[in-house]
Amino acid sequence: MSDRSINELFAHGRLLKISKRQILTSSFHQDGNFYFIEKGITRSYCVIDGKEATSWFSAEGDIVFSTNNFYGKTQGYEYEIVQALEDTLLYAIPTEDLKRLYRSNIEIANWSRILHQRAFIESEKRLISRLYKSAEERYVELLQTRPELFRRVNLGHIASSLGISQVTLCQ
Repeated sequence: MSDRSINELFAHGRLLKISKRQILTSSFHQDGNFYFIEKGITRSYCVIDGKEATSWFSAEGDIVFSTNNFYGKTQGYEYEIVQALEDTLLYAIPTEDLKRLYRSNIEIANWSRILHQRAFIESEKRLISRLYKSAEERYVELLQTRPELFRRVNLGHIASSLGISQVTLCQ
């Protein structure tokens, strides 16, 4: 994006600092913001039968939001939560402002479209990996593609994202 579009986007944002372990947003309360991470890392997870299932990690340069709050009520995300895994600095941009920017600034609309396309592709890759690869293959793939996670994220959260127990991960 051009500097003009970046400045226009962030003119609608407010800087927000959240502490490690703090819940940023969840489907349990209405949150009208879209977040851009300046520094730090978050995880998105759902609670299923009392267990946490990590679906996504977002770090510097990534966006993060509650699926239900951004896209509208989405079945399967009724218990979605976004939590900071480090002290995190991010920009909160009101969703309604973002939607107006989509209509008035094609660069911002295309930037968002590309981010969402990349996220969709990553989701598809993870789904296919879970269906056709062993736990060990999924672990090696994550280690190769996102090595920073192993320095910054609790192994329990990594195991959850891989669909395995922490005991299996540590063996």
